[in-house]
Amino acid sequence: MLKVVIMKPAYIDMKYVSSPWYEDVLAEWQPNIKYIDFIGKKLKRKEFVPAIVVVENEDKYLIVNGHHRYYAHLVAGEKTIKAIVIEGTFEDTEPLRKAEVLLKEYDKKNQYQYQFSGYLDRWAAEAEDARFVNKYRPIIKVDLFSGLKVFLKKVYGKNS
Repeated sequence: MLKVVIMKPAYIDMKYVSSPWYEDVLAEWQPNIKYIDFIGKKLKRKEFVPAIVVVENEDKYLIVNGHHRYYAHLVAGEKTIKAIVIEGTFEDTEPLRKAEVLLKEYDKKNQYQYQFSGYLDRWAAEAEDARFVNKYRPIIKVDLFSGLKVFLKKVYGKNS
C-alpha cells in the first residue's frame, strides 16, 4: 500500500529564504498588491496562512511556491516564515511549478469556479490539519436546496 507522507512545516528565518528568480523580491517583483494586502491582514490578525514550499539549496531555501506569502511577510516585517522543505533540487520541482501555472490559467478563464489552482496551498494546509480555500479568489456556489426552500416558503407561506 502506498504511504502518503506530508512533511510538517517549520519556521525558517526570513534571511535564509530567497526567490530563485529575484535577488531582491521587494524591488524587482510586481505582485498582486491586493492579494499582498489580503495576506498582510491575515498576518496582522494572526489568522491561518499556509506554509510556503521550499527546497534546500546550499545555505538558502529557494521558494517553490509562495512568493506572495513571502512578499507579504517581508512587507509586514516578519522575522520568520512557515515553510515546508521538500526534497530535491529546484530544477526537480519544475513539473510541479508548471502544473500550478497551468491550473491558475484554467481557473482564471473560469473565474476560479473550480479552484483547481492552489493545490500546493491546500497540501501545505493539510500538513497542519487545516482546511484552506483561498477566499481571496471568489467561489460562486449555488445551493439549490436552500434556494428551493426559500422559493416554496414564499409561494406557500410555510416550510416544505
